[in-house]
Amino acid sequence: MDEVDRKMLFYLFRDGRMSQRRIASLLGLTPPTVLYRLKKIMDEDILQGFTLFINPNFYNNYFSFVAFKNYYDMSKDWIFLKFKCIEWLNVYGIRGRTVNEIEDRISLMTKTLGEPAMVYKPNQQPIVPKLIDIKIINQLIKDPRKNSGDVARDTGINSKVVIKRLRLLKKRGYFVTFPRVNIPKSGIVMFSIFSKKVKEVGKILENCKVIEISDNEAGINICLVGSMDEAKDYVKISRNIDKDADVMIIYDYEINTPYIDLEKESF
Repeated sequence: MDEVDRKMLFYLFRDGRMSQRRIASLLGLTPPTVLYRLKKIMDEDILQGFTLFINPNFYNNYFSFVAFKNYYDMSKDWIFLKFKCIEWLNVYGIRGRTVNEIEDRISLMTKTLGEPAMVYKPNQQPIVPKLIDIKIINQLIKDPRKNSGDVARDTGINSKVVIKRLRLLKKRGYFVTFPRVNIPKSGIVMFSIFSKKVKEVGKILENCKVIEISDNEAGINICLVGSMDEAKDYVKISRNIDKDADVMIIYDYEINTPYIDLEKESF
């Protein structure tokens, strides 16, 4: 891994559907060179593929984030996101059909994992997804980097409509295509900042931020940088804005994306 490889990963974290041609243009390389480098870091088990993150609000669910000391671990189909942090914490994203169901699930986790170190429940408005959007998103669950032309072909939806819907869903924060990266092997530093001033902090983090999940007041920013010193600088500036911000260094992450069965699911 060199600086060029790290920049490639950064671009893919920002947009996991970015084309090799676009990456080549940003880096001043040829597309074959980018292809060679991507294959190399895949062969080295640094880049392990791609996955689709779906905001639970898209399929009419609520969600919360909760952190526990990582003496124990837990995996459930309703845990849609997990960050493993060096601060002896695991951060879980949990989903449920109702706020009460989320409370029940936090209580269930507490019985196994102990008392939570942090709970964050954003203000949110789940939606009933449109059938056309479900069909499109299900194609990306199968192949997160599938191009819009192939999605159109396999769904029978006009390609211009597919492009329009994908842009709209992404803009509204309903999905993100994420690379699956072995963080320790990559040499990059991933960290999260939970803040009650997420928009102000987010402006400071604009150059390193790869994803933001918020209700426009409080939320989480996930960032990538090239060194721990660089991470410390961002944290210091962020805490000048919000001294109570929670910072965690992430060494591994898991994303659990449910396939939406149109015959069984009811919204």
